[in-house]
Amino acid sequence: MKILSFIQNNNIASAPSFQRKLTEEEKPEFSKTMDDAFNYLGINNRALIIHGSSFPSKPDSNNRIISNDYYLTKMNGTNPFIGSPYMAKNFTDFVRQNGFNSIQLGPNGKLNKRDKSPYHASVFAKNELFLNYEQLTKDNYANILTNDDFKEIDILRQSNLKNYSMADFDEAQAISKMLTKRAYRNFKTKLLAQNPKAIELNKEFCDFKQKNDYWLEKDSVFRLFSDIHGSDDFEKWDNELDKNIISLINEGDKAAITRYYQVKNKPRSTQKIDEYKFIQFLVDKQEKEDKINRKTDGIKYIGDLLVGFSYADEWANPDAFLKDWRVGCPNGGKNGGPQLWNIAVLNPKTLFNADGSLGVSGQLLKQKIERTINGVENIRVDHVMGLVDPYIYKSSAVKEDGTIDVTNRSYLSHLRGIDPDKNYPRIMHDILLPTLREHNINPKDVVWEDLGSQSTTFQDVFYGGKYNGKNGEEVFEDEKLTGIMYSKGNKMEGITGPRYSFMATHDNEPSVQLLQQDWIYSNEGWNPMYLAGYLIPPYNEEQTKKSARFCQEIEQDQQTRLKAKYAELFRGTPNIQIMFSDFFGIDKTYNQGGQENNDNWKLRVNSDYENTYHKSLETGEEPAMNMPELLSIAVNSKAGLQIAKGEKSEMEALSEISDLNTRLLHWKEVLQEKED
Repeated sequence: MKILSFIQNNNIASAPSFQRKLTEEEKPEFSKTMDDAFNYLGINNRALIIHGSSFPSKPDSNNRIISNDYYLTKMNGTNPFIGSPYMAKNFTDFVRQNGFNSIQLGPNGKLNKRDKSPYHASVFAKNELFLNYEQLTKDNYANILTNDDFKEIDILRQSNLKNYSMADFDEAQAISKMLTKRAYRNFKTKLLAQNPKAIELNKEFCDFKQKNDYWLEKDSVFRLFSDIHGSDDFEKWDNELDKNIISLINEGDKAAITRYYQVKNKPRSTQKIDEYKFIQFLVDKQEKEDKINRKTDGIKYIGDLLVGFSYADEWANPDAFLKDWRVGCPNGGKNGGPQLWNIAVLNPKTLFNADGSLGVSGQLLKQKIERTINGVENIRVDHVMGLVDPYIYKSSAVKEDGTIDVTNRSYLSHLRGIDPDKNYPRIMHDILLPTLREHNINPKDVVWEDLGSQSTTFQDVFYGGKYNGKNGEEVFEDEKLTGIMYSKGNKMEGITGPRYSFMATHDNEPSVQLLQQDWIYSNEGWNPMYLAGYLIPPYNEEQTKKSARFCQEIEQDQQTRLKAKYAELFRGTPNIQIMFSDFFGIDKTYNQGGQENNDNWKLRVNSDYENTYHKSLETGEEPAMNMPELLSIAVNSKAGLQIAKGEKSEMEALSEISDLNTRLLHWKEVLQEKED
């Protein structure tokens, strides 16, 4: 194996032997080099987009070969069929090592029955499939599981030589039910025996129930009703009393009250409710503990504030929503019509009370925001238009073919009588931004997802900072916000502002698939002359020749074209996001937005991610991102433009990046080195 050297602080030091996979001794210097490069480029927030279910499993151990295609293994403390963002230190350390300082998660809510989309999940109840069961063997969880509990579980796995894995939500649910029931039973047994650790855990559990009673009680009863009817979609229940029971109880209906407590107080129901609450407590406890642990790891989580509410949230809070109206999108649906998202619309008339305090729907929205912030350091606001001026449609007017005529759909601000006091545009100023500041989140750091058609009202409020308050129309300069930048078809040259830029997200194909799409070959943002000129500015004769050669390489080699586009991303905005499939070179779509696909939401990083990542860099078979290589291109681009624009002399600009560039090129070669 080769022995290489690296330059640090202008001193040459001999480096230890290494493989493609970095050794523990090399990782700190590699990580420092990544940070130095991003800091030079002025990129403050570097987020890897990866939803919780896509995190990797622990590698299997004690495998027994069954056939060429399958092997038998034992469970090792985490759910092998789905990822989890909790206690995932090995993976987050790897992410941090490569220069990222945050991870953008998807919504972490409890999934609906037979629906694996996190964007249809609950706002308040958390996803119990994310539980790290190994943690439940520890003292702070009263050892309510033991390693023997895992050893009893055989896992049949399919051999996989791909650079990715796939979640199995059904199997994950089966594992979850088995172990959470066992954990709850063990907890109650220990508590009955006056086990000191169980008593301490029970104090935490009681505190959790008290603090979260505003949603937890009705949510747990909803699960009983959904089991009775076999669906979370209460509109499909064949019992009108059960469907509207909360509204009827609020009106004092005696039959509704009797039915509610009849279901709730059955002998088996009381245990199921307590068990459900206990599981939610465990997830909440792990989420908070993980947040504490991350403080020293240099990585932050970005939570996803989904625009909608789940069936459970809507059923439990009927007075907070408009009847018969749903949120959608004005285009991209059937026959050129709108997309019908079937998302409940908050009632504008109950957002605020006459005295300016929060009404029923306003309180629910604030609680939703706070619940999202609870376990993370920052948030992404999904479809921010839906919190200012949503595009809504009348659900009762949807035709059998899934279309709807123009008289029953429009932006909320265009529909008479629905929001006469213009309360919806006040959400930004009077609910969302104040709540963020209460939790020490700077609105300028938030990921504002503003893609799609926009109304004038939204543009005035979001970009213009306009607010109609007690003093009439006002403009707040510090509340003029900036949305995200979809860079795949745009030039990054000249882009300004604090926005986040990205090539791919959870809702579109990986960037490598763009190379198969004809439009990029006539797009200015992908033009070889533009990319070469921007990344290698021809400020002298030698640079002109280099730029021309690079232009030719971009023209002739698809992977070079993609590398150039990635490097260009690093030259744009001060905040960037990279989809995990792009980083690991996975040529598979995570979610085909707006389409029903059995593989949607399943893609995840495989358990051997470090080795497969470095193998991809070595062989070039998958277009994984070699961060030192891409950053070197971007760093030289910035220095070259400073020279070309006369901002710095050639000697000054190049000497400034000399040490950094030497280190970047060194690590680029390290990552590509073949193992002897």
